Amino acid sequence: MDKFHSNNKVLLPLRGVAVLFAIIELGLTAYGVSAYDFCEIFEGYQYCQTFGSLNFVLFASLWSLLLLAYLFATLRFGRFSHPIASFVLLLVTSLFWFSGFIALAVAIGGSSCGPNRSCQAIAAASAFGAFLWLIFLVDAIFAGMAAFSGSRTSGQTFGQPMQTA
Repeated sequence: MDKFHSNNKVLLPLRGVAVLFAIIELGLTAYGVSAYDFCEIFEGYQYCQTFGSLNFVLFASLWSLLLLAYLFATLRFGRFSHPIASFVLLLVTSLFWFSGFIALAVAIGGSSCGPNRSCQAIAAASAFGAFLWLIFLVDAIFAGMAAFSGSRTSGQTFGQPMQTA
């Protein structure tokens, strides 16, 4: 078992919190999308739109849940994982969350939401997005250390050819 999968004491709670936060984020952004659905009729057709940043964070929530399902499966069935693929997927996901929570923060602005519940939900989604960014960044750092440290199950060092008998 490689170093990436031997860190279960760190990775399991970290990924468990990520699942919880991603579900909360999914609910908050779905509520925000439904609350900020702008529809207008133009030339007999109805056009609806929402904030692009809300749609992106909704996508990032779903992407994260799919990625976390894959990562939990690789913790259970290590032979189906590839450390570099896990590292790249985690790095991309952390970039998604970084851009998503910044875009949400810019969309709501620096003003107070007051009694507007949909604005409060988007502000909370931005805060949870920041935490998810940190979680996925830490997970990507662990995956990067495991992927590039040379630790493989077959004893092969990254960048060196495998020796045959």
